[in-house]
Amino acid sequence: MDISVIIAQTGKLFIILCLGFALARLELLDLHTKQKLTKILLYVTTPLMMIDAFYDRMKMQDQQDSNGTVSVGMLFVYAFAFYLILILLSLLLTALIRPPKPDRRLYIFMTVFGNVGFMGFPLVQSVYGTEGLFYAAIVNSVFNIFVYTFGVVLMGRAGDAEDASLNKRLHAIPWKKLLLTPAVIGTAVGILIFVFRIHLPALIADTCGTLGDLTSPLAMLVVGANLSGMKIKDVLTNMRMNVYVLLRQIALPLLFWLLIKRLVMHPVLAPTLLLMSCMPVANTTALFATEYNGNEKLASQGIFLTTLFSLVSFPLIIWICV
Repeated sequence: MDISVIIAQTGKLFIILCLGFALARLELLDLHTKQKLTKILLYVTTPLMMIDAFYDRMKMQDQQDSNGTVSVGMLFVYAFAFYLILILLSLLLTALIRPPKPDRRLYIFMTVFGNVGFMGFPLVQSVYGTEGLFYAAIVNSVFNIFVYTFGVVLMGRAGDAEDASLNKRLHAIPWKKLLLTPAVIGTAVGILIFVFRIHLPALIADTCGTLGDLTSPLAMLVVGANLSGMKIKDVLTNMRMNVYVLLRQIALPLLFWLLIKRLVMHPVLAPTLLLMSCMPVANTTALFATEYNGNEKLASQGIFLTTLFSLVSFPLIIWICV
């Protein structure tokens, strides 16, 4: 992969992010508008983008020799392995920075759950096209499985997070929410289309593609708007967080690559998984910190710093590894 492509695409995303930041500061993108855009992303454009990714991948296979392609079943195996590796690496990283006991679970959560949707989809699509987006959609579906199972068990129950037993935490898993998120439904529909070779009418397919293409710019505008509320001075004075960001955005992807490149030989799937490991802390972290009485300020700092630093770490990691 030509590193200039990564730099150009990262630069484009950064400009859109800065625009979202500026619009929020000018109050043209206020809290109400941001919430509505987020719902449009979650409930409309992202699911349609996933369906479009699976449909385009199916058409590509129909036109080309399918030898050497990865089955959907194996993709899910790789995606589960992806998160299991991240869990192991998160324990190592947390042990290195030695956070206060009340924040340990939050640091593990921040390390495991990256922004594979809002940040991952635009980057992967711009660099690896429909094929990369197809793989990223599988990773995102497994993200939802892990965040509403492992994430809930990790963070504990609201009000008694420290004292909740494992049994109580397991009962706290929102199974309905896990199975009925728009991303999961969109992925499920895409898999059905892909597996059963369902050919959509051209008008429907084109509409899914057009609306799905809105996801990347809208997502980056929302990410930029989310960053606008942070005070940079407060963030930069947290030295433990600064060390964490360097380890998470540089050391973790490098360690991940040493492991994954021995398991995945596919020329597009392997670097796609690498890019997914470079993603900044997911916005979901702040929601979980609020819901389960975690350190909301620390979660916001992690999202802010890793998002900004990822714009440098993306091309750096690809240049070193690929």
